[in-house]
Amino acid sequence: MKSEVVLSIFITTAGFVSAQQASIRAEIQQVYNFQPHLLNRQQMAQKAAVLDQFWTHAEEQPALYVAALRQELGNFANPSFFLYDGSILLLGLSDTPADRKTALAAISRCDLRDLKATDYFLQVHHLATLNEDTTAAAFHVLEQPDFKVVFGENVLTLGQDYALVYLLLPTEQNYWLGPAVTRLGRERDQTAQQSLLLLLWYAQTDTAEKVVRDFAADSANPPAVRSYAQGLLARKGELAPAQRAEAMGTTEESLRQKRRERLKEVSDEALRDLDRYTMMLMSKRPR
Repeated sequence: MKSEVVLSIFITTAGFVSAQQASIRAEIQQVYNFQPHLLNRQQMAQKAAVLDQFWTHAEEQPALYVAALRQELGNFANPSFFLYDGSILLLGLSDTPADRKTALAAISRCDLRDLKATDYFLQVHHLATLNEDTTAAAFHVLEQPDFKVVFGENVLTLGQDYALVYLLLPTEQNYWLGPAVTRLGRERDQTAQQSLLLLLWYAQTDTAEKVVRDFAADSANPPAVRSYAQGLLARKGELAPAQRAEAMGTTEESLRQKRRERLKEVSDEALRDLDRYTMMLMSKRPR
């Protein structure tokens, strides 16, 4: 008799939770039934009030909404703006490694036209500094040739190329090196090709260098991008004696770690240090 009561309570509770999650699913469809880039300022202000209310509901009932957000963010058929906004909400309620992975997978499917490029960059870069695998989210910027991140007036501007570098270099290189080689092999947009070539140059491995060299030599590739690849390869000849001397007493791994740590900061100074460490790293490799 007791076991039957327990089972009945379990079934009733499970049914109640399922009904609540179904209600949140319907709420998501209603709240996120728009794309910001298609709205005017007044319409967006009205939608912002609705979004604030949804976030308030979630913050008041975190356990219930976290479970629902995890489930709905795994469904990429959900509204594209929800895939980004819902991910930020989830991480605000539950910043666990598993939830970061859920958020990154969803973020990589959002529509970049709905976001400020700087907001997208900062969110993904933050996850990169935590050594999460940001590859898919970083590659998402390759779909927007004019992707540009601006920090302050005349302070720092990152085009697609260095945005890509910043979103990946703070992470383990084995996350993104193979996928970058694969992506370059099928990429047809010239801006994206140059961004990937720059990333591979920064990898400073034999495999990456061969890919850049082969791209530069292939007459089937666009002349302008081949020239860019040749310019990257020519940087090896720019190594100065002072850089070789500075690299002595360091290890390849220590230099790679210094680069990862330095790119946790977004600044002109960090970019200069990135190039300095990369040239030092180059001096450690066979000519």
